[in-house]
Amino acid sequence: MNKTDLLSRVSVFFLMKKEDLQRIAELAQYHLFHEGDVIIREGDHSRQLFIIVSGKVEIIKDLGGKNERRLRIFGPHSYFGEMALIDGLVRSASVVAKKDTQVLSLDQLNLRQEIEKYPTLAIELLQMLSRRVRAIEKSMINTLGAYLPVCANCKNIREVDGSWTPIEEYIADHSETEFSHSFCPECLKKLYPEYYKDD
Repeated sequence: MNKTDLLSRVSVFFLMKKEDLQRIAELAQYHLFHEGDVIIREGDHSRQLFIIVSGKVEIIKDLGGKNERRLRIFGPHSYFGEMALIDGLVRSASVVAKKDTQVLSLDQLNLRQEIEKYPTLAIELLQMLSRRVRAIEKSMINTLGAYLPVCANCKNIREVDGSWTPIEEYIADHSETEFSHSFCPECLKKLYPEYYKDD
């Protein structure tokens, strides 16, 4: 199957005219990744969109860290890496080959230019982003729990084993959230009135 035909099977390119698909196909490069290879590393500044030709990949947050979370698996005709083309920020998660995987990469695609020509691209990308946000929300609920028993006085959280953990420690242990400390105006007024100002 040639690159143009492959692209025509990917949802984000469904409605494109053949000549535009051919133009984009000329930018695409084949790559083969073996099982366990890291295709995208969280925090990198790469600007590529990947389309899976064969195989499977897994999206992982905090790869190899204590808060590692496996978010999703994608198979043939799926795409990933579009976020960096949209917002220009660093990669938000790592992508690892679950088995030997062949991909097409597009690293010269001007996504904004293509969206101006095909507004339906924006709708497809918004739908994909929505699905991924929902998956992250579900992952957070699975990680932190939809229902947390909290002490009404000290705000400690009861763990599954019955022990009680300070809320900051619990959240830090079960997510990537880090805390900084300050005082809200009411507590500052109560504890350190000499530093409190009405404005």
